[in-house]
Amino acid sequence: MLLTTHCPSRIHHVDTPPPTITLLDLPPEIRTQIVSYLILSSSAITIHEPRFNRHSPPPLAKTLPRTTGPIPAPAPSTPPPEDIFTVGTTRLALLLTCRLFYHENWKTYYSRNTFFFSLSTLPPFLDAIPSRCRDQIRRLSFRMPYRHRHARIWHMLSTLKRLEELELWLHPPATARHSEWESCAWGVRDCERLRALRLSREQGEGGTNENAVLEKDKGVEEGINAFLRERLMERGRDFEGRKCSAMLVALEPREDLED
Repeated sequence: MLLTTHCPSRIHHVDTPPPTITLLDLPPEIRTQIVSYLILSSSAITIHEPRFNRHSPPPLAKTLPRTTGPIPAPAPSTPPPEDIFTVGTTRLALLLTCRLFYHENWKTYYSRNTFFFSLSTLPPFLDAIPSRCRDQIRRLSFRMPYRHRHARIWHMLSTLKRLEELELWLHPPATARHSEWESCAWGVRDCERLRALRLSREQGEGGTNENAVLEKDKGVEEGINAFLRERLMERGRDFEGRKCSAMLVALEPREDLED
């Protein structure tokens, strides 16, 4: 009697490794969603380095946690503690590794992140980045200088064509001046797309007029936001009016078609 032994075919079968799928192999909509988790920050990206261009060292852009006020940059010789902030340039570094990543996500990086500036960092930043990137900035936080150069600041802010949300950090209540509130009232008029303004103030040592200053900040903020909402509604009504006028013109009978 002849006995045969059947060996399972899987013993002699060499398993082929599964195909490797990279980020570039994914559909564009899934790839951009994954990249957005890496380049977007829930906190403001603070620019500390005055120079910001491809010919200079990487800017000291840091992602800071939410606090009651801006956190000053540490001294150059002091290594930054990892538990306080992460280097924000790593978010942009991913886009610089591949042209496809950059072209798919550069608008997201500039339009959905909030950037924090001071007077020494905003002008060189706006001068260094391309105009197409500058025109995508929609959220900005700015530390106002003490009493001076407010007109220059509002002129720079008005050049951001798509700026929608603005937060201004003012000095402690003890140094509050009426010029701060006045400059905000007339400065927002030149920011064509601005929808919301927030006034924040650095903490001071306290005083009898601190509550009065904070109440004044709140009143000015509410008044400016009411103006911005009314301006937005008025523009919406004007748009609808022009749209209706265009429709009426299109429906008017043409003389060359009457006969």
